[in-house]
Amino acid sequence: MKEYVGLVAISLLALFSCKNNTPPVSGDAMEFSNLFSGPQSQGQITAEIIDEASGLAVSRTNTEFLWTHNDSGGEPALYLMTTNGEDKGTFTLPDANNIDWEDLAAGPGPEPVANYLFVGDIGDNAAQRSSLVIYRVLEPDLNGSIGSINGIFTSIDRIEYQYPDGARDAETLMIDPFTKDIVIITKREPSVRVYRLAYPQSITEINTAEFLVSIPITRFVGGDISSDGLELLMKTYDHVYYWSREPAQDIAETLIQEPVKLNYTPEPQGEAIAFHPNGSAYFTLSEERDGVEAVLYKYERN
Repeated sequence: MKEYVGLVAISLLALFSCKNNTPPVSGDAMEFSNLFSGPQSQGQITAEIIDEASGLAVSRTNTEFLWTHNDSGGEPALYLMTTNGEDKGTFTLPDANNIDWEDLAAGPGPEPVANYLFVGDIGDNAAQRSSLVIYRVLEPDLNGSIGSINGIFTSIDRIEYQYPDGARDAETLMIDPFTKDIVIITKREPSVRVYRLAYPQSITEINTAEFLVSIPITRFVGGDISSDGLELLMKTYDHVYYWSREPAQDIAETLIQEPVKLNYTPEPQGEAIAFHPNGSAYFTLSEERDGVEAVLYKYERN
């Protein structure tokens, strides 16, 4: 980031940034934080069917389990595994299509005490899809689960949406636990764009996403908001970025702040990231690429 001399220059920069919904940051010159450790291998993913893991979420009903899914064209299913990467089973989404599933989030939904999973069919490499879909399902209670677990999601909400300014490719989906809003971050623009689907989202009509802010970083491929709503993670293929949030701040106010970079060792094609619900760590997972098997990594809070 350039240095500006004097309060006048700083004030003008802040004013310009706010008017253009663009924070005064540069991805190439950000502060590094040792808030979390380096990568700790938890184990290789044992389920052979998981070869293009693109989203990741830690279970809210049993934090010894994680959910993931494959990328475009895969089975419309979520795969369950332990925190050591061991296969625990498959849950299918009947009548759903995996056109380009790119991210997965856990968070609150319509029922106050229930836990939900949100599957983002939000990828659009050629920017030609007229609308996209987020599937919202109730997370099953995994407490006391022993052995392999297979199931079918019986209650599926289909949240269809469009952008207000043309088709876009996105790979980052997050749920704001304060508001139950769905937050979507695009991928390919030089300064990616942040959109919101405000709660309650319609499941009968096409929702129009609200543009919030631009971030002068490109190629975000995954993200997560902590269960308490006070921390945000987003990753590119090379870096993990971290934002701290005040309870009174909305998502746009948080993301116009300059993030810091966290410890991250690039993976073959690392697209998935998720907070542990208690905030003690974050996990990352890659697609298999060039014969390199997928490994689950954990970064613990220092």
